[in-house]
Amino acid sequence: MTKKTVVRTVSATEAQNRFGALIKHAYADEEHVIVERGGIPVVAIVPMHDYERLIASEDTGDSMAGEVSPGGAASAARARLKAFLAESRDQIPYVTDEEVEKDIQEAITEIRRQK
Repeated sequence: MTKKTVVRTVSATEAQNRFGALIKHAYADEEHVIVERGGIPVVAIVPMHDYERLIASEDTGDSMAGEVSPGGAASAARARLKAFLAESRDQIPYVTDEEVEKDIQEAITEIRRQK
């Protein structure tokens, strides 16, 4: 026998005020929570396994499916962060600690002067 999915609708304000409880209901009770703004449904909070099933059924390719699988999102985020940092590091000139400290002190002095 298949358990019937409970779908609850809440306002954006209620979702903001009760976010932790809504998340708990989604994963512990397998509820789907529809969040409305101005009476219009805008987002849903669903258990991760339901979301994974949805993504797997869509034509999203391997990259999206990998990002939502357990551990996949963290791994993909780390890879994107690593690439971003490497690219940024190549674009930023080397500055010594002394130069940074001098710039900070100059900025503080200027701000205090303006007060």
